[in-house]
Amino acid sequence: MTSRPKAGDNERKFEKIFKAKSAGVDLLGKRRFVLREVEISVDQSFEHDGKDYLIEIDSGNMAKLLVGQYVLLNQLRILKKPAFFLVIHTYKNYNPMRTVYNLDLVNRELLGGSGIPFGVVHIDNLANWSGGVASLLNLLKLPTPLL
Repeated sequence: MTSRPKAGDNERKFEKIFKAKSAGVDLLGKRRFVLREVEISVDQSFEHDGKDYLIEIDSGNMAKLLVGQYVLLNQLRILKKPAFFLVIHTYKNYNPMRTVYNLDLVNRELLGGSGIPFGVVHIDNLANWSGGVASLLNLLKLPTPLL
């Protein structure tokens, strides 16, 4: 019987794919955001064209936890520059649109449409990624098309 990959294994898999195809954009590692006793983090991050990309690797089919993380990121992140929340799902046969619908509802209804823009992709789809940030963004499932 084979066991399901652990979160750390999936994070390393993403890092390997990203480093191979990112066209010189370096991963900056985990990021933490703190306000008094409340803290939230993301698994990985990078900067490109003046924007912070905050990456969460979801290994366990956890759309509802991602909603809480998104709410906290929007509250705790002090906006020094524009950001983009990127969710990478690794759960087998997961439909990323489930997460898109949840985050879009929170953004529209709770945050009045002013939340951090976001996109979602399954890690298996990164195999089709030709490289570069623009190409990566074209793979994403989004609530609305990128302009």
